[in-house]
Amino acid sequence: MSNKDTDFVHLHVHSDFSLLDGCCRMDRLMERAQEMGHTAMALTDHGNLFGTISFLKQAEKNGIKPLIGCEAYLVADHKNVERPGRDKHTYYHLGMLAKDYEGYKNLSLLVSDAHVNGFYYHPRTDMEKLAEHSDGLIGFTGCLKGRVPQLLLQEDYESARSAMGEFVDIFGKENYFVELQNHGIPLQVKIIPDLLKLAKEFDLKIVGSNDVHYVRGEDWDPHDALLCIQTGSKLDDPKRMRYDGKEFYLKSREEMEMIFREVPEAVTNVFGVAEMCDVKLPFGENNYPVYPMPLEISKEFADRPSYLKSLCNKGMVERYELSYLKKSERDENADAKLLELSERVDYELSIIDSSGFNDYFLIVADFIKWSREQSIPVGPGRGSGAGCLVAYLLGITDIDPLRFGLLFERFLNPERVSPPDFDIDFCMRRRGEVIEYVREKYGRECVANIITFGTFGAKMVMRDVARVRDVPFAEADRMAKMVPDDLNISLSDAIEKNSEFKAEYEKNPICRQIVDTGKVIEGMVRNVGTHAAGVIIADRPLRELVPLTLQDGVLTTQFPKDPVEDLGLLKMDFLGLKTLTVISEAEAHVKRTTGDDRFSVSDVTLEDEATFALLNDAQTIGVFQLESDGMRRLCRQMNISNVDEIIALIALYRPGPMEWIPDYIKGKEDSSTIRFPHPLLEDICEETYGVMVYQEQVMEAAKRVAGYTLGGADILRRAMGKKKPEEMAKQRDIFVKGAKETNDIDKKKADEIFDILEKFAGYGFNKSHSAAYGIISYQTAYLKANHPVDFMAGVLSCELGNAEKLSHFIGECSEMGISVLGPDVNESGGNFTPVHGKKRDKRSIRFGLSAVKGVGDVASRLVIAEREANGPFESFSDFAERVDPKAVNKRVFECLAKTGSFDSLGENRAALLMDLDRIMGEAQLRRKDRDAGQDTLFDMMGADMMDAGPVSSLTSENGSTGDGVSQVQELDELEQLSYEKELLGFYLSGHPVDTLGGLGALASDITAKDLETVEGKRPFRLCGVIAEVEKRFTKKDGRPWARFTLAAKEKDFSLMVFSEAYEQYGVNLVESEIVIVEGVASERNGETRVNVVSILPAEKSLAKITKEVTWLLKDDSDDVKAFMQKVHAISGEGRGFTRVHFAFAASNGKDALVAETDPRFTVSFSSDGFKDLRAHSCVLGAKVILNPPPPPEEPAWAKRAKSG
Repeated sequence: MSNKDTDFVHLHVHSDFSLLDGCCRMDRLMERAQEMGHTAMALTDHGNLFGTISFLKQAEKNGIKPLIGCEAYLVADHKNVERPGRDKHTYYHLGMLAKDYEGYKNLSLLVSDAHVNGFYYHPRTDMEKLAEHSDGLIGFTGCLKGRVPQLLLQEDYESARSAMGEFVDIFGKENYFVELQNHGIPLQVKIIPDLLKLAKEFDLKIVGSNDVHYVRGEDWDPHDALLCIQTGSKLDDPKRMRYDGKEFYLKSREEMEMIFREVPEAVTNVFGVAEMCDVKLPFGENNYPVYPMPLEISKEFADRPSYLKSLCNKGMVERYELSYLKKSERDENADAKLLELSERVDYELSIIDSSGFNDYFLIVADFIKWSREQSIPVGPGRGSGAGCLVAYLLGITDIDPLRFGLLFERFLNPERVSPPDFDIDFCMRRRGEVIEYVREKYGRECVANIITFGTFGAKMVMRDVARVRDVPFAEADRMAKMVPDDLNISLSDAIEKNSEFKAEYEKNPICRQIVDTGKVIEGMVRNVGTHAAGVIIADRPLRELVPLTLQDGVLTTQFPKDPVEDLGLLKMDFLGLKTLTVISEAEAHVKRTTGDDRFSVSDVTLEDEATFALLNDAQTIGVFQLESDGMRRLCRQMNISNVDEIIALIALYRPGPMEWIPDYIKGKEDSSTIRFPHPLLEDICEETYGVMVYQEQVMEAAKRVAGYTLGGADILRRAMGKKKPEEMAKQRDIFVKGAKETNDIDKKKADEIFDILEKFAGYGFNKSHSAAYGIISYQTAYLKANHPVDFMAGVLSCELGNAEKLSHFIGECSEMGISVLGPDVNESGGNFTPVHGKKRDKRSIRFGLSAVKGVGDVASRLVIAEREANGPFESFSDFAERVDPKAVNKRVFECLAKTGSFDSLGENRAALLMDLDRIMGEAQLRRKDRDAGQDTLFDMMGADMMDAGPVSSLTSENGSTGDGVSQVQELDELEQLSYEKELLGFYLSGHPVDTLGGLGALASDITAKDLETVEGKRPFRLCGVIAEVEKRFTKKDGRPWARFTLAAKEKDFSLMVFSEAYEQYGVNLVESEIVIVEGVASERNGETRVNVVSILPAEKSLAKITKEVTWLLKDDSDDVKAFMQKVHAISGEGRGFTRVHFAFAASNGKDALVAETDPRFTVSFSSDGFKDLRAHSCVLGAKVILNPPPPPEEPAWAKRAKSG
């Protein structure tokens, strides 16, 4: 490689942060630049500065000078939202670079304004805004889409000259360059003479650039695929977006010299531009907001530290009923607890003050106090913040760090000061209110969300590339599933890890093509989003500190989490925790049902026997953190007897520390089995039965054994966790030396203890976090144990819209003996509500009106408000007359009627649906008359009408009675269930399978769990309802296949039926039909694969698969003869497939005499026939045996091998 390469600088480069068409992953781009010998490079992504910090870091890593820039979108008026005409090219590209920090700030302001105020299809700026913020910027004429090149293409030289004059006036002659490009595109070559002429006329320098969109020349193909992925196109679509030529890559000095051989100064001038640029961003500065002290507080307290201390003193009284003990009053006679509290408060406040975090604590305490005042549920804590006593006294956390032995240094280490980080949980429904309060308090321009970038993962990129290449879905899915599920695995690693994938890659040219393309694209930015919890709060308008954008209309930083913190901005995490909403809902129900308005689960005892009994019985579905199968098994094993064991359980049940669970349980059961790492550590490990569960125990051990400070011990813990050899060797020396000096422990023993601590430190969990979440686990378990109906109503309410989870939790309600009733206009709340009627079983929950699809919050609130204001609805017509028809419209009426919401009024669903228009029309007329002060005919007849007899006895001409509702047959069971599935998301009152007389439920011989954990090959059978059929065709020969959902009684299964089976059974894939599916489940590479073999209508299939039925009869019943005659009527030799036997119950109620019949005596059952016989008065029960599903067939190749 020629040394001259070091003299070239690419000034026009797009990374993958140019979201539509940039195909340069930052690390790969900079490594290639370094490999080519480049010493400087620009980044000019389309309209944004998203990748700036990543660019700076990669540039530093590769020894390249970074030139920060952007290719902006320029329009005449950036606030005009009239769509730019494509033919007229009313928006232009404008390349810019920042010369210095002032230029960077102006570039950031221009880009931010374009996103926040000028966004319309693109983030746009204009000449006026550019003139305001041009200091420190370098401008370029740009690519073919630049303003000057566009005017030259239109052969309007004078306008181009005028435009160039405007740019020169804005940037200054020394800061504006004429940019030449030549990618083999004729239009670029055409305008070069005019550009050179203008450069000479204005005495401007020229620079040559390559419009870099991919790293290497061969990357044009992955770039083309990326264009298709981002635009939703296929590669073979002739109308899609595509680039002219294959020259948009990072070229060498020689290549650029060849391109611009007739204007060599275009190459030599580029380094001069690089020399003009020198931007240093202010990493490490502190731009934290200042807590605004109210005037009355400012008068009372001299500064924020003294105010913070006063709040802590007040908190000590509220939390401990103890008053802070001044230093002058502390002696050997002082109360030990008070002394400990006072000294720790002083210590923590001194660290907080010296670290400059007084405002931080006051800000957090303020918005949490406001949240509690607004009755917004706040979590007890999360992460290491729960170890801070000051936070507990301020009400930021609700975990007593002294009671649970939590360490302040785990949160804020005085020996390694880094910004504290309170992660705060709020009710998921009201989290937004807290953020809005913060925006109002500190200024909307000073508060922003944080951007996130989604990237192409290995599996995702396989599927995406396959799609644009029009590879059949089934084939693409098969190949993508060969990629292991390892986090952040690359395609190269996947090939090495999976021999099957490697063989596929080597033998299948389509797979090789997809993988090779995917290797270039994987890891690139695919889309932008918003951080789930992070919010930035600054001491001034954020546009002065970082570039901004809008995400869903909300101000958002263009830099992600780590860079904004590196730039000295305060990040707060406002997390939405669903469990807090569950607790809040349950508490509200408890208050209503018990009349105890002061009930709060935060106040309950931590020693409730019913709670521990529930945990030890593993009844933990719905209990925070403890509802997985593994946790439930562990609950049974541990025999939990206190809240500390719940905290340990949460810390232990993770990969790594799980290996210590048997030792923990053994030590709990038998203290003689406990082995402490060293006698000095006995009291540290006593609470966890000799096992080091927590990081805090490692810290305490280092302090006890080797004389570490807790700050130093935290540094040791971090080093052990990161396992860096150099740091570990340094810490080992410190530990061994300290052990000798502190406890006279020799080197060999000290090394042994260090090794033990190192092992535990790698696995240990943050006790502060575990304690905070352990408390929430206990609280939810307490509610389930002591207020089960109220708790489950809260659980269900928080799963609105998630049919699968609702079905799961309704199943749990059934296990608990709690009935979940359908919606009812006179009983339902908006959400799921406990029902405690006198006549009804108290253990029931009523479905919420807003949970019915098509009803919604507004309509449900209006219905409930009307009911509460004016009493229960007396009839359907009464309901129709009283509710507002604008909000409670026809669609709402239909949805309520179809789900049985009017059943309690004695209404017929079918009749209501038939007469809906007429009844609503009549109700509207009556409402209008009443609003106008006029009596209706019925009102005027009054008492005389009542004397005529019951209203229901009057019949209209159309055959309707009562409220005018037609007399029609009610919807059958299947119709009602179908509407439930449609509008509630699942079957509530039953399941279509139940309509098969009990045979349908027996037909399914595999559970969802069995299907997920199948080993080898297993035939299966499932009975359910067909839904969501998607018919597709194979790419190779156009044969049909299908994907469909089978709604079985346990859960919905997503299945595929491939061509061979589809051709025979596809005709039975009819939505809403009950079918029996047979197939083979097998495990491959850790994933379950399901091959559907047959799909038959349930009735037809049941007749074939029912092998035997034994009827248990009352032997003394007079009806036995009649029953026998009924069976005889549908049986006979060869009449069906089912053998029939009879058994007669003995008088002792335990034994039965079985009478076997002739093997030729068979029956052809239908579900209705079976139900009819099952309901006969002499039948006590029936035992049904089904034929097993057929075993899996041998593959064709195996059959051929045998026959050969």
